[in-house]
Amino acid sequence: MVTSQAWAMHALAINGVAAFVVMEVTLAILLLLTLAVLWVKVHVSKSAKEALEEVERTLNDVSAQEAIMRAVVQHASDGLVYLDMSARILWANPAYCRTMGRTLEDMRGRRPQEFCFPPELKPSDDDIENFAFDLEDEEFQTLTRRLNVRKNGERFWHEFNLSVFETQEGEEYVILATRDVSPQVAREEELKEAQSYLFHAAHHDALTALNNRAAFLTETDAILTTDDEETRQLGLIYIDLDHFKAVNDSNGHAAGDQLLVHVADAMRDTAREQDLLCRMGGDEFVMACPGVASFDELQHIADALLDRIRTPIHWADLTLVCGASIGIALSNGERMTAEDLIRSADFALYEAKTPGAPRIARYDAVLHERQVEENALMEEFVETLDNDGIRFMFQPIMDGRTGKIRSFETLARWRRKTGEVIAPDQFLPYAARLNRMADIDFAAIRATTALVSDLQSDGYDVRGAFNTSSEALAHPGFMDRLEFEAREAGLDTQSLVAEVLETTFFGADTTDNAAAARIVELREKGFAVYLDDFGVGYAGLSHLGKLDVSGVKLDRSLIANVTHDRSARIITTSILRLCDELGVGTLAEGIESAEQADFLMQNGCYRLQGFGIARPMDRNAVISLIADGSPITIPSEQTALACAG
Repeated sequence: MVTSQAWAMHALAINGVAAFVVMEVTLAILLLLTLAVLWVKVHVSKSAKEALEEVERTLNDVSAQEAIMRAVVQHASDGLVYLDMSARILWANPAYCRTMGRTLEDMRGRRPQEFCFPPELKPSDDDIENFAFDLEDEEFQTLTRRLNVRKNGERFWHEFNLSVFETQEGEEYVILATRDVSPQVAREEELKEAQSYLFHAAHHDALTALNNRAAFLTETDAILTTDDEETRQLGLIYIDLDHFKAVNDSNGHAAGDQLLVHVADAMRDTAREQDLLCRMGGDEFVMACPGVASFDELQHIADALLDRIRTPIHWADLTLVCGASIGIALSNGERMTAEDLIRSADFALYEAKTPGAPRIARYDAVLHERQVEENALMEEFVETLDNDGIRFMFQPIMDGRTGKIRSFETLARWRRKTGEVIAPDQFLPYAARLNRMADIDFAAIRATTALVSDLQSDGYDVRGAFNTSSEALAHPGFMDRLEFEAREAGLDTQSLVAEVLETTFFGADTTDNAAAARIVELREKGFAVYLDDFGVGYAGLSHLGKLDVSGVKLDRSLIANVTHDRSARIITTSILRLCDELGVGTLAEGIESAEQADFLMQNGCYRLQGFGIARPMDRNAVISLIADGSPITIPSEQTALACAG
């Protein structure tokens, strides 16, 4: 027979859950034992009193334990419910009553299913009536969470577990332990939302909500590396917006953002359900089209997309129009990486941007052959850069009033392994694509300072000019590098001229232009800054006064026509007049005849550069020419034409 002490220990072992059952049994036993003690006190002899006192102490210990258990159950924060095997409530502690908002009398004899579930989750009356606990049910093995409702209609999340309790008579009952976990569920939901947000942010572009590059590459790689050749059939559309910088700078970044969102919407409108959309960065977008195996099919999608992109949008009293160039490529079922296919489409895109080319270009066999050749050329070019293999020539600049050479421009040249010399307009695009323009510019600065230093050491008052790309201007070490080279060569900063393309400064608002800020810094340090190719770029005369530059360099396309084209003469004289009024210096490049030089000097431009004065030459030839000191004679137009013929 199980003793009251054993019952108490068993109840404690289940954390007090079954204490109320234990109490009923124990109280009966205590009553019988108490009567027995009294009877013994009256009838037994003195010699047995010590044994009786021991029994009494034991009874007192049991009573104390049961009092503790009763207090634990009554004051527990978790709900405890005693049910029969048909789930009828026999007893519940105060915590459960508070959680449900009901009294014990209201719940006794009822099943929890009758009142604990919201209407839409409540089982049918038949299911409730026929319910009986199944000891094999997983709810007896694990914690379970359910949406419940209090008597006042408030919904909350209830977490519970079930355990079976068997009396000494072999009858089975169920102990239900519960806890209101609504705050925990709320925190979990917040965490899930935060995780979902972070996952989305990690895989999507914040502005357009399209896939970002990393996510796109992962998904596209999964398609292109599958074992099934048919599944590997994929078409790629690479989009680059035309003149996006112009729109962005003219109307502000908010307008530019609207255009980017417009392109993303156009892609969504055009794409099929299975297509993958991506903003690669900046104004470049990519669409991957699984299952597309022909250029005609891919071209059809690209045509529709381009038409949609070109649709004007209205924003903030502005009508924004955006064009695009597109390169398309096919995987042809070959096993490749997403980067491989993107490079092919990008090469076609580069072709589409060629003046006069269709706005959509295919990466076909012809382009593939050309890419193979260019890749080989690019590899050689990179090797040249890595080994400081770029060489420099120097083109003299003449003071037209004296015919003497007073400065020069440093020009990069690439001599291939074959001995072929490549001009800048052919290899600088490679440098730009490789983000290596700054490397060439820094090398040009070093070559310029070295030659100016040698000439000044020989007593010649000469300045040197070097080209400066926007990449170099944005380089965090640009100013330190320039000042270091000047200092190492022992030069005053006024001996150096940075030539910057006019297009670097495009936009009406130059106050926020990082390049403009760098030019201000250059000027404050004493360096001269000239706008290169002026007159054919974007900025124009209206913006000249806003740029803190030393002077402008008139583009050769203007100079070539000043002797026989009225419009060219009007434009050139207007530029020269405005520069004079603003106190901005002028220099004309592309001088090939005395007539051109005369026209320019008559209008106040005396610094002249061009083949008619001197072609680019190596440093020794420049030193010899300046040391000779003889005035330069510019050939007449007739002579120049005869020499050209």
